[in-house]
Amino acid sequence: MSEIWKVIINPKAGNCKGAEEWPKIKDQLMKNGLSISFSFTEHIYHAIELTKAAIRNGYRKFIAVGGDGTLHEVVNGIFDQKAVPTTDFTIAAIPIGTGNDWGRLYSFPRDYEAAAKIIAACKTKMQDIAKVVVMKNNRPSTRYMVNIGGMAFDAYTCHLFSKLKEKGKSGKSLYMTGLLQGFTKYKSRLFNIRINGEPFYEGKVFSTAFGIGKYSGGGMIQTPEALPDDGILEVTVIKKISRLKILLNLARLFKGTLFALPEVLHTKAQTVDIESTPSSFVEVDGESVGESKLHIEMLPVALNVVVP
Repeated sequence: MSEIWKVIINPKAGNCKGAEEWPKIKDQLMKNGLSISFSFTEHIYHAIELTKAAIRNGYRKFIAVGGDGTLHEVVNGIFDQKAVPTTDFTIAAIPIGTGNDWGRLYSFPRDYEAAAKIIAACKTKMQDIAKVVVMKNNRPSTRYMVNIGGMAFDAYTCHLFSKLKEKGKSGKSLYMTGLLQGFTKYKSRLFNIRINGEPFYEGKVFSTAFGIGKYSGGGMIQTPEALPDDGILEVTVIKKISRLKILLNLARLFKGTLFALPEVLHTKAQTVDIESTPSSFVEVDGESVGESKLHIEMLPVALNVVVP
């Protein structure tokens, strides 16, 4: 069973592109000699359940077909179980979502034939994962991060985006709708941030990001020095800043030059602890997962990932 790839497809990814494109993707995987078994997700967190069930049935190789959220759930299925070491698993992705920031990190192609050839070659590297503990329904909740997360403005926007999806809305403009609403409604709040157990910053915060990878939100670069295999999390904090200054410096967000602004702090960490007043939403890999307080710890080189 270990040589058979378990493919988990989100049919709603990329504005239902997952369902439409799966026959083409399947054809390319099989043309490149891959033995596969596949399942479609039916609801949020279903990919976690499907992954854990597949592990119990002996699968050790997974392909996530969807967006960053699909990959996030497959990774969480692997780390939620404790029977098999996470280093025994290999994960690949065929990115067809709206953001695809993890795929961008490794320059993974959007062309299905090229992606299938890369998976068939199965060149892998070990990647870090971060264990993220947040509060959800007044109880601690653990999620595992494969790329990047955040609090304050970006997490608030992600929360609005999730609410729009829950109402059945879809389309490429959905994230921009959430972004616009967040930009007009969000107010900076007081953060107390500790890095590796030591005080780092206390004051008003507009946004903060913590990255294993560099990219978020479809190509924004909030953690430009992040590396996925160095055992270190990069943390970027944008202190209270005017909306006008944000608009004037939007290009920096996509060029990775935010550190030039005096309102921006950054550091490296193995652990991060954040409390906020009032509480802040937390997003992980583009998914709204709970609220502060937050605790993150790095799990160095914890998972095999297929790379070009």
